[in-house]
Amino acid sequence: MRLGKCMQIGLLAAGMMAAQATAQVAIKPTEISQQDVEQVQSSLQVKNRVSALHQYYDSSEFALLETHLSSLPPLQQEAVRSQLIDHAIDYADNPDGLDQAKADWLEAQSGRMPVFNVVEQGDGYLVTKSAFHYGAKARSLVIRWQQQLLAQQMVDQAEDGALQLSQWLTGDIQTQATRRDIFLAQLPQLSQTAVDALAEQFTSDNKLLWLPDNAVIAAVAAASDDEGVYHLLWRRRSDQYSLAELNRLAALAPQTHATKQLMAATINPTLKLQAYRALITLKPLPVAARDFLSDKLSEVDDGELVATELARSGYLDWLEQLASVSRSQVLQKNFRSAVAKLP
Repeated sequence: MRLGKCMQIGLLAAGMMAAQATAQVAIKPTEISQQDVEQVQSSLQVKNRVSALHQYYDSSEFALLETHLSSLPPLQQEAVRSQLIDHAIDYADNPDGLDQAKADWLEAQSGRMPVFNVVEQGDGYLVTKSAFHYGAKARSLVIRWQQQLLAQQMVDQAEDGALQLSQWLTGDIQTQATRRDIFLAQLPQLSQTAVDALAEQFTSDNKLLWLPDNAVIAAVAAASDDEGVYHLLWRRRSDQYSLAELNRLAALAPQTHATKQLMAATINPTLKLQAYRALITLKPLPVAARDFLSDKLSEVDDGELVATELARSGYLDWLEQLASVSRSQVLQKNFRSAVAKLP
């Protein structure tokens, strides 16, 4: 579907659709059997009528389409509407397969009240449900189209340097999650210039500190290799997204950038053990990582942890050598503690 600049969705269209849905006469649904539904759906008369009406949907001639639909007996009309929605779903895969006019009509179908119900016998109870389920299908298709429009709008704004993430990612929880997922899906196709501009926002816009999770931050960090974004990521409370980024970096080590960020990640209380282990298991141990770990051995906070992991990974001789020449009582204490924990 070509999305272009047709982002004219929202309150006006929604209001129009609500008005059309309200215009449907409120009547009590007629109860029919599931067999009745299956018979009308498979009838040759309904299938022929659906085929004949495809042209009006495809060309967005919805006034004519509704005229033809309203001339049908109610049961046939519902069956035809149901199959037209199935056609709309298939047609949406074509270029220009869905536009605002089609979305408006589909939205109207999603708001139609049930005309027929089916009563099913449960285990000691009865279940009443709509005989035709095209409303949910229609609504799902509209939502998919709206999200595609939103995705294209996001890409266009990002490439123009106009995408302000702290504003774009706002809304209720569901809206934030939807926009987050759209952003993550579209980020790989952005130019490096656009990615770098987005990365800069994380060090200049304090509102981005309040994002509910690390998904966007981790993705931008990975795409940009920006140290400022990584610094923010490691200082935030860890979650599945920061852990996934740490694992990705561990797989890339001993590449210089990956090794550097594994060292930086040790500031995170939850991720530090995994970060240290990822560094210590590098064979051979890069010089930068070796110097970093050597310095950590003299620290009160992480020294014992680092000494223990090094000892368990076969670096006991190196630890013993460092302890024998070091004047740091902290390092010597951490060495003794590490040795004591060995089996």
